[in-house]
Order: sequence, then C-alpha cells, then structure tokens
Amino acid sequence: MENSDLTPAMSQYYELKEQNSDAILFFRMWDFYEMFDDDAIIANKVLWIAVTSRNKNATKPTPLAWFPFHAKEKYLPLLVEAWYKVAIAEQVSDPNLKWIVRREIIRVVTPATIWLEWENYETNNSNIISISWTNNTFWLSILNIWENKWKTCEFESFELLQSELFKLAPKEVVLEKKLFTNIEIKETLERKYLLNIYFYEPKTEAYKNLISHFKTINLNAFWIEQYKEAIRASSLLLEYLENNQKSDFDFLNSISYLDLSKYMKLDESTIRNLDLVYNIATKSTKEWTLFWILNKTKTSMWWSLMYESILKPLNNKEEIEKRQEFVEEFLKDKILLDKTRTELSSISNINGILNRIALNRTTPRDLINLKNSLTSILKIINLIKDSPSKKLNEIIKL
Repeated sequence: MENSDLTPAMSQYYELKEQNSDAILFFRMWDFYEMFDDDAIIANKVLWIAVTSRNKNATKPTPLAWFPFHAKEKYLPLLVEAWYKVAIAEQVSDPNLKWIVRREIIRVVTPATIWLEWENYETNNSNIISISWTNNTFWLSILNIWENKWKTCEFESFELLQSELFKLAPKEVVLEKKLFTNIEIKETLERKYLLNIYFYEPKTEAYKNLISHFKTINLNAFWIEQYKEAIRASSLLLEYLENNQKSDFDFLNSISYLDLSKYMKLDESTIRNLDLVYNIATKSTKEWTLFWILNKTKTSMWWSLMYESILKPLNNKEEIEKRQEFVEEFLKDKILLDKTRTELSSISNINGILNRIALNRTTPRDLINLKNSLTSILKIINLIKDSPSKKLNEIIKL
C-alpha cells in the first residue's frame, strides 16, 4: 500500500511495527487493541479472534483483528506462551485534542517478563540467559528476574554449557551476533532444548554499561572485574531487558560469579534417568519425580530453592550439615513447625511485588499481598524468638 493511501493512524502503526518487526503489535485504538496484516492472522490462529478488514473496498484489504483493551490480561499470556513477543503501543497524548493521537511502544513483553505485567501470572521460573563466546570458551549470564538473582559462569565447551541449560530451562535466550549466525548452535538450542532465541545488538560498551548500572567505579565487589566475556554477556542481557521494558532495572543491584565446582556434577542423562525433575515414562515435569515427592513447600521462594538444590546438590559437607541442623530444629518442635508453615502459606513473592513497584506497575492486590506477607514474616520471627532453639535464634540474628 502506498504511503499516500494510509490514514495518519495507519502510518503511525506501520512506523511502530517497523521498529518492532519481530513482535506482535498491540496497537491501542480508543478502547481496543488492533492487529493488522500477519499479526492479525497469527491472532486468529492463536487467540481464535475473528479476522475482518480495515479497508474492505480496497484491491487488497488489510486483515484486521481486535479485542477490548480490558481483555489484555486474557489474550497477552496466550500469545507469549506460544513464544511470540508482544509490543504494546498505548495512546500517550490526549485523545480529545484535535490532532492525531500520539502512540508509543511502552514495552515489549516476552516469555521471561510476562509475569511483570500482573501478580496473577507469576511463575516459578523466569530465567533469562545470554551467551557470549570467545577463544572456544562460552560465557553464560543467568538472570532470574523473579528472585533478582543474577549470576555469570564459564564453560570450556558447548557440550558442558548444554548440561547447564537443561537444568536452567530458561524462558528465553539472548545471543550475540556471531552466535546467532552459528547454525549448529542455534539449531541445537531451538530443536533439542526448544528454547526461545533472540538476537540483540548492544549499543553501549559492556564495562561502562555495568559500572553505570551499579553506580560503581569498577566491578571488583562482584568478583567479575577480570572476566571480560562475563561482563559482555551480562551487559548484553541487561541492555536487552531495559530496551524491551523501556525501564531501568535499578532493582538489580548485584551480580556474582557462579562457581559450579561447589555443586555435584549431574549431566543431562543422569537427571533424566533418575527422574529428578522430569519423569520419562509419564512425560511429566510434576508427577512421580523426586521433586514431586519431596516438594511440600509453602512459598514460591522455597519451591525454587528445592528445585535448584535437587539439580545442584552441594559438595561441601559443612554446608550440607548446616541445612540438616536447621531442618532438625523444626522437626524437634512440631508445634513450631506447624505454626510456621501456616504463616508461610500467606507469604507472596515479595521480590516480584517490589519489582513491579520499581517498574511502576503495581496493583492494589500487590500492596495487600505485600502487607500480608510482611505481617506473616514478623509472626514467624516472633515464633522463633519464643522458641527454646538457640540455633534458630542465631539464624534470625544474621
């Protein structure tokens, strides 16, 4: 279609679409989100939304699909779960003024960031990773936005990296250009591990980007100062996130080097054959796995810790015994254990709520859940203070 044939609103649409060509564009038109062309066809297949046309009398009518803006909470997750990125374009000027309403992309929603939209779409896994490569060494930057845990580590071969990818099961992978064009690596990530892969070309120098983000003069405090590739992979991940979310991720105030030698090495074959977190016979990640049997956790935070502990058993005997002593203290006091578990049931994902506050996406329900969570935490502290256990009281004082 010639530009001269386009209405001002459609010219605006195609301009925004060109900036986000790899994403489905939710284009806000008054009380609706509209999608055009291929996006409308995809919406029809994934969301079962009827496709009409915007200019029925034209030689080639433009396919159109739409839904009310308040139905975003229903339709957005469906597209993201189908591995589509979604760019949300909102009206940012007064629609009552005479001239054309100005619209901007307020953020791009991806599989790892969908839960930042609202509290009732939280997940136990929001891992997003980036990979860089140099001199036959692969560097991995791992961010669990859900828990604000940001780590980086290295692997001497792609085979060793694959084992870690299987454990992480990331929601999405960000690759630098030279890896994105590596057909063998790209196909392995896509076909074997069914990972959602994105390419991103950074616009800022990696080291400067990280020290600017952390507001430090160097990265010594995070033990990654000497790891140039770790810095490059981590900066790539940070810039990708901030660019998509159109926000600063200031709440990510720490990063650390992940020393994998502290954990027992479990390869992919071992994890599968022992049914640790996946049952081959039932093809289930839930039923009849070791995690399914052991998991009696009451909060999402402990769910994640148990899952990670099964896939990364500790090597250090002292650390293992510390955990056992902690558990033993609760087992010796059944009343304390039951009361603590009751209070734990009222604790929401506090990190998630705080992140949405930082991104200015808080809902009233978030604030109520935060209040209830903090109240329950105080009750647990008081329960432990009143218990005769010296070990548990030592933990509270830390």
